Amino acid sequence: MQGHAGAAALLQDLLESPDPVGVSAITVMQLYHGVSRAAVPEAEAEKIERALKGVATYDVTREVAGRAGRLDGELVTRGEALDPADVIIGVTALHRNEPLVTRNVRHFSRLKGLRILSY
Repeated sequence: MQGHAGAAALLQDLLESPDPVGVSAITVMQLYHGVSRAAVPEAEAEKIERALKGVATYDVTREVAGRAGRLDGELVTRGEALDPADVIIGVTALHRNEPLVTRNVRHFSRLKGLRILSY
């Protein structure tokens, strides 16, 4: 969403593959977070909707929330805390056995077993 050509290219490749493509509902919230602060809020919201076209939204289920809560506590105990929203996003990918797409590999690599695609 921040003008990264690599992100747009990777998203296009993913959408053309037979594998499912989705985002956590938390990711949708994070994308919309900046709409009210954008110079042209309507244009920002339209950009988000274009980017999410053809992309499923994965709900935060009780199972995902419980697993994320436990993992969040473990990370804090180890001194490796992440933003709780990012833990939920990562656990959503783990729960669905799908890779997580991010530029912040070091950040999400704290989540053991998470497959990460970077751009």
